[in-house]
Amino acid sequence: MYRFPLRLLAILALILMTPNRVPAQDTTSATGGTAEAELREAIRLYDDALRRSDADAAERFWADEYVFINPRGERVSREARIANLREKRTSLDSLAHAPQEEVIRTYMDGNMAVYTTKLTIEGRYGGEAERGEFRALVAWIRRDGRWQQLVSQMTPILKPQS
Repeated sequence: MYRFPLRLLAILALILMTPNRVPAQDTTSATGGTAEAELREAIRLYDDALRRSDADAAERFWADEYVFINPRGERVSREARIANLREKRTSLDSLAHAPQEEVIRTYMDGNMAVYTTKLTIEGRYGGEAERGEFRALVAWIRRDGRWQQLVSQMTPILKPQS
C-alpha cells in the first residue's frame, strides 16, 4: 500500500487552507523570470509531452513522490503513470485549458505553486476512455531550477440532469 508522505500532506493542507483573499506572490526567480511565467512554460511543455505520449518528457515533470488522483478517484503512482504512457494505456487526443479559469498561486518565495484550471480532454487514462470537462488541481515545486508536480487531481464536471 502506498503511503502519502506526511510532510507533503501537511504542506498541501497549509496551502489549501490559505484564505483566497491573500494575493498570489509575483516573485522573481534566480533566472530572472517570474515564477508564474516559468510555471506557465512548464505547464505548456508538460501538456505537449502528454499530447505526444512522450513518457520520457512527461516523467521529468513528476517528482519522485508524485501521486495522481485520476478522474475515477483512483490513486496512481508516478511509476504507474509512466508505465501507462509507455504502454499507450494513457493517450490524449485533445487537451485544452480554459485560460479564463486558470489560477496560479505561488508560495515559499516562488518555489511552490498551486495551479487550478478547467480542462477539456478526449483520450484514455489507464486504458479507459475519458472525455469531457474536468477541474484540475496541481501542486508544483521548483527543485534544482525546474518545476515538478507533487500531486495532481482531476475531477469530472458533471452535466446537470434535465
